[in-house]
Amino acid sequence: MDEQIGTLMQELAALNDQVRGGDIYQSLSTRLGKLMDDIHRRRRTAVTLPDDDDGIAAILTGMRHQLEENVPVTLTGEKLDLLLAHLSSTDPKVRYEGINFTVYDALQQDAFDSNQMKVLLESLQNPDGLFNHILEPANVGVFGRAARVAMLAAILHFVPADNYGEQELRHTVLLAATYICLETDTRGFVNQQGWAHAFSAATDLLAVLAGNESLPRADKLFLMMTLLERIKRLNTPLIYGENDRMATYFVELVNRHPLYEEAFLLSLKQWRQRVAMHRRPDTIAGWNRFFNRKRLLDALRLHGDLPKSIRDYLNSSIDFLG
Repeated sequence: MDEQIGTLMQELAALNDQVRGGDIYQSLSTRLGKLMDDIHRRRRTAVTLPDDDDGIAAILTGMRHQLEENVPVTLTGEKLDLLLAHLSSTDPKVRYEGINFTVYDALQQDAFDSNQMKVLLESLQNPDGLFNHILEPANVGVFGRAARVAMLAAILHFVPADNYGEQELRHTVLLAATYICLETDTRGFVNQQGWAHAFSAATDLLAVLAGNESLPRADKLFLMMTLLERIKRLNTPLIYGENDRMATYFVELVNRHPLYEEAFLLSLKQWRQRVAMHRRPDTIAGWNRFFNRKRLLDALRLHGDLPKSIRDYLNSSIDFLG
């Protein structure tokens, strides 16, 4: 693992411990934001991509045949590794229509055995794949990163709670938080390469974790605040439905306990103060941050089940541009 990423993960683990212990609450947003602001970005380097002519098509054909026959999927460890490696393919027919759809169908049919599910979970959480080229400007590495996060969310949805213990959950929480702190590629659909959608994938993962009854409230709060702080700092637009997904995730979570509602409202107020300090942005990045916030708040207002305290605040808050 990259040294800087490893250090960030350790710092997030320490911060998460403080949240769990009740030592941090109101300063959580500030501390998370500082960790993100201190990340040192790097120059773009070449991304190594899988060879889509190395037999992946035959593996997918074999899997689909087994699913059509409604029999368990039989994949050797080597073929399973090859399958996951091709999540980094830039060909949407391989990555999205091929691997994603086939694996999702296999999950729906309960076609993987427990050992295969374990291998999938471990492989998808490998930092080398999850954080591949994540410190660099927008690059094709995002397809593999986002695909892994999206598939991890799907698999966790199907894993029985008693098969995924406290330590495994904690590790996933820290990986998710680290990924959100590091990811800045907001692209949705890319011509010839298909969907990137990193922030939709990250939101789906957080939504699955939020629905896990075994996960402590402190961890759910920690992840919610991490996503909010990352959104505040994105310099490129989220315009491919991410705001709708995020709003649904936030509203469902804040309705579960007053702790989330209070923390979310506090973060919105802090965000408004940041906007007031830069009332008229003079850069594209500044205007992107402004409209990312506006689109998210608009999406929140559309939810009829938005808690009254948050709705009242949004209705009373007006952003003047000058």
